[in-house]
Amino acid sequence: MKVLRVQKIVNINPLLKRIEHMEKELKELKIELLRLQAEQLPSEEVDEATLRELEKRFEEYQEGKAKVVSAEEAKKRLLTLLEEV
Repeated sequence: MKVLRVQKIVNINPLLKRIEHMEKELKELKIELLRLQAEQLPSEEVDEATLRELEKRFEEYQEGKAKVVSAEEAKKRLLTLLEEV
């Protein structure tokens, strides 16, 4: 007597697409967070070195060279910014 095994095939493509979408959205949120941080600095505190550093970080995020923070960390940072406003 033969025993047939049935394997369930799982399509992971929808999950991968969701992950890609979440990564893209997180990248956009990081850029927005940097913009908000820059806007929160009083004008007398923004010196040339700070401005260059923010511009460099912004470019790194746009090019995907910056290290990635977790969604939880991004959420914490956004909540902190909202509490300060």
